[in-house]
Amino acid sequence: MLAYRERVSDVRENLVILTTVLIVAHLLVCLVLVVLILMHSGKDSGMASVTGFSFAAQASVMERNLTRYTIITGITFFVTTFLLAWRLG
Repeated sequence: MLAYRERVSDVRENLVILTTVLIVAHLLVCLVLVVLILMHSGKDSGMASVTGFSFAAQASVMERNLTRYTIITGITFFVTTFLLAWRLG
């Protein structure tokens, strides 16, 4: 009976560590997502105006990459939010 209680205690400690790691990862993803969204340009200006590039092709590639990173970070945000809601709910 004592061994069972020790195993239950170990499992609970592992779940607390997992929850802590998920919270820290979620906070980091939130910060990265905010930064990526703020880096996007408005309708009239592109990344060329921010970075000083004068070539439209290079700016277009930068914009596409920024969009890809934002989408990947948004999906990661959704996954970490879902996992935390499932874990804490």
